Amino acid sequence: MRWLRQLAAVCLLGWVMALGLSGADYRLIDGTSMSGEIISADKDAFVLRLEGGGYSARTDWGKLTDESLLAMSKHPKAAKFVEPYVTLPTAEEVRRERPAIKIVEPQRVTNPGGPKGALNAVLTPGGLFFLGLMYLANIFFGFEVARYRWRSPVLVCGASAVLPIIGPLIFLAMPKWVPPEEVNATAEAMQAQTLTVADSGPSLVQQMGLRTGGGEGKGRPSDELPRTFRKGEFTFNRRFFETQFEQFLPSASPEAAAGVVMDVTTPAGHLVANKINRMNATEVIVQVVGGEESPLEYGSILEITLRQS
Repeated sequence: MRWLRQLAAVCLLGWVMALGLSGADYRLIDGTSMSGEIISADKDAFVLRLEGGGYSARTDWGKLTDESLLAMSKHPKAAKFVEPYVTLPTAEEVRRERPAIKIVEPQRVTNPGGPKGALNAVLTPGGLFFLGLMYLANIFFGFEVARYRWRSPVLVCGASAVLPIIGPLIFLAMPKWVPPEEVNATAEAMQAQTLTVADSGPSLVQQMGLRTGGGEGKGRPSDELPRTFRKGEFTFNRRFFETQFEQFLPSASPEAAAGVVMDVTTPAGHLVANKINRMNATEVIVQVVGGEESPLEYGSILEITLRQS
């Protein structure tokens, strides 16, 4: 039984080798073809055992087509000889042989319809919200203009609501509103009497014994300085400065207030002045020692002290 198994194995091996060495078709470049098994090959040519019997003539490797050379390069007897003649496909040929890439168009979201333009963009919810913010900013701008120009906030804000942007600009271009000077009837009546201001004591001219023109006169001596005027005890207005500080007025001679200065105290601080440059219904502009002007609102003055410099 052992020899039977060996015989079967030899037969099977022979059958497999016969399949691998079976004849193949080889096409030539002249259009003809040969079919058979390679029995010998060298670097120049090869010889086939034809399927119909006999042998083929010695054929050069260069007479085979590229496909036949590629097929013959897989044969063990011819591989090392046919390899120099095999032409591999170029990159361009490989790219042409690749299957075409199928492009699938993605599903796109359609754009919303409707008219386009700047007006339609403003009428969107976002645009309306932005317009609302601009409108509120316009009214706030009008309120700040009213504070700056001393105007009625209700009037300016109302104009801003009716005429956005234009309304606040109109009031901004207008001059600052100045309230009319209030005349104190009691003070006017007291001025007609001997005292210049009720309960305010003698004027600075009388205290220093000086006339408005700069000459010496009778009055209280200067050793009674300093003298203090406090808010609440005196009403600080234009009339007060004209009567109590006449030697500091622009019309007075430079010698009228020589050696005397005014110490003025306000919530913003303290300053020393030696001259009154000008006045209006709401403020007095004084010359600070050192050459700078400083406006003082009557309502902001807390205390004035007259003293020798």
